[in-house]
Amino acid sequence: MAYRVGLIGAGGAGRKRATAVNSHHSSRLKAVFDLDTAAAQKLAAQTGATAAGSWREVVDDPAIDLIVVSTTHDALARLSRAALEAGKHVLCEKPVGRNPREVRGVVEAATASGRHLWAGYNHRFHPALARAREAAVSGELGEIDFVRARYGHGGRPGYESEWRGDPVKAGGGEMLDQGAHLVDLCLWLLGDFASVTGYTTTRFWKIEPLEDNAFGLFRSPSGQVASIHVSWTQWRNLFSFEIFGHEGYAVVDGLGGSYGSEQVRLGRRRPGEVPDEEVVEFTGEDLSWALEWAAIVDHLETGNRQGAAVGEEALATIEWIYRLYTASREGRVVGVGGEAVVDE
Repeated sequence: MAYRVGLIGAGGAGRKRATAVNSHHSSRLKAVFDLDTAAAQKLAAQTGATAAGSWREVVDDPAIDLIVVSTTHDALARLSRAALEAGKHVLCEKPVGRNPREVRGVVEAATASGRHLWAGYNHRFHPALARAREAAVSGELGEIDFVRARYGHGGRPGYESEWRGDPVKAGGGEMLDQGAHLVDLCLWLLGDFASVTGYTTTRFWKIEPLEDNAFGLFRSPSGQVASIHVSWTQWRNLFSFEIFGHEGYAVVDGLGGSYGSEQVRLGRRRPGEVPDEEVVEFTGEDLSWALEWAAIVDHLETGNRQGAAVGEEALATIEWIYRLYTASREGRVVGVGGEAVVDE
């Protein structure tokens, strides 16, 4: 079966989604909508799709099986719910909504409609991160002790005037932007958290009440700690994800492009000696978008989960991000159960 796909949002992520859809033998992009009509028409022409006149036209098209929602944060939940209620499967870019209430509504709509809902967490499919997780969950590193993750960039002139600097459109700052990827990766690795504490700050960009830096300490039920720092004042782009276990470690640096070459260092502990270390570098184009899409199609065709994030996982991620916001605002540790989680 060739799945017919509609795309709402023809920006940077939307263009990558369109390429991934058409690269798979079982899917084809059929319709594109964007508020920027010229952008939609250009992408449609490049992909053999039709430029739709409205998002509703895409959602209500009976010939479309699956909708990809790739818009600013303020429209993600509303459009995803509409697509699900119209009987379409949905891939929604992270974080699926601006707050836990919005994301919960999308998850509930998926359940009520019996349709699939996936969240766009393509970082799971970067080969260095996939290899690091494999080493961790297979026992290669021994019992996991802690995770340390950093992600950041420096913005660009006028960044504070873009939609990410608008509290209504964004819903959160850097923690909800790049930080969502790190929280998702940690949950994917550790399973769940029990508590969080930390700080959010606004040090440079004039985007209050949004944060340009966030520091979180997330603790798992078994006592493992995930330390996360995300920054819009990193200036030089950085990605680092480190896993340390009783028997060794896996350190991922870079994502390709402006974040530097993607590599994983796998170390085996040798008491009293320098660890044995294997370094694997991944070159070439970023295939994470295509690999994530392939996992989604396989999920549809076989019913087997192949690592793509589903709606419930996206909800867990944003709930923990909002618990961190609460922990920072109130100066305390916030535990599971959602007490004091801000939904508005």
